Amino acid sequence: MIRDRLKAAVHTAALKLFKMEKQMEPHLEPNVKLDQAPASIDPSVIPRVVDGSGDTPGPNHKEDVGRTMLSAAIISSAGPVLIDHRPPAECSGGMLPGAVCVPGLGLKTRADLLPADKAARVVVYDQLGSDESVQLAAWLRAQGYINARRLKGGYAEWIEHDEPIVGCGAAPGARFGIGDPVQRADGSRFVVQEALAGGQYRLWDAAVGSVGPVPESELT
Repeated sequence: MIRDRLKAAVHTAALKLFKMEKQMEPHLEPNVKLDQAPASIDPSVIPRVVDGSGDTPGPNHKEDVGRTMLSAAIISSAGPVLIDHRPPAECSGGMLPGAVCVPGLGLKTRADLLPADKAARVVVYDQLGSDESVQLAAWLRAQGYINARRLKGGYAEWIEHDEPIVGCGAAPGARFGIGDPVQRADGSRFVVQEALAGGQYRLWDAAVGSVGPVPESELT
């Protein structure tokens, strides 16, 4: 008895569903079937998804800072000290506004770039937010810079979302810009890491590291 009633209920529901499908058919475009995928997809309507997109680490995160939080801080003119530790050749293509190019772990010997206030915010970044950025931010925290953070996603994610960057041409009055290849009087070759005041430069080589300041008159 119960089984017969259950079968009847299922049968009634199936009939109702069938009628609903029949009512929908006139509204379908010709030759469109419900079980067929479209022949092509316009990629411009698909939102881009990258690692770290959407909700990014906020101000209370202990190791990272997210792109959106950092962008807001820069726009508000209250941004942190920014250290770009990519090679100068990569920095030459653009950097975050106000950043200083200090390749690799060179920041460990550049105490002059760090704020006197160890509670100040410091953000380090490279191309992809690699382990080296994690290590450098951790080293800064170990030195007492409790608000040192790595930019999650690095420069690649920053430009992926059209965040602001600045060019790295030669400074006003300077002959060379960041990433320019130069040669010293002794024949050694470097690239420009930083243009300093007084017509001097800090140079960089992967094997030697940073050298300088070097007067412009010694460079060709």
